[in-house]
Amino acid sequence: MNEFKQVFNHAQQFLILQAYIDSQLSEEELMNFTLLETVDGIPVVFYSAGALVIQPNIDLDQFTHSFLPKNKIKLQRDLNDLVVPFSEQKLHFHFDQIDEAEQVVNDFVYLYSAPE
Repeated sequence: MNEFKQVFNHAQQFLILQAYIDSQLSEEELMNFTLLETVDGIPVVFYSAGALVIQPNIDLDQFTHSFLPKNKIKLQRDLNDLVVPFSEQKLHFHFDQIDEAEQVVNDFVYLYSAPE
């Protein structure tokens, strides 16, 4: 992933990630998803079926991801931080404002409580 961050600027990274997300989610799923980046730079897409933990690469065809089903997503919140246990690791998200963290939690509650 370091090469991805070194070769592309932030705007390019976002556009390439968006292209990958477009290739992975259905049209309906694309209507309601959240893209967040962990504190160590891992892009994670939260959508109605669960989450994709993306491992970007220089070439879009070489991107990979791991899937976390929505019934396995457990949020742990500590003020400005959210943690999602995932396999052998924890996905750690930090927000500058407590309000931002609260809004993301509310978004997740809506996203994962809405009927599919």
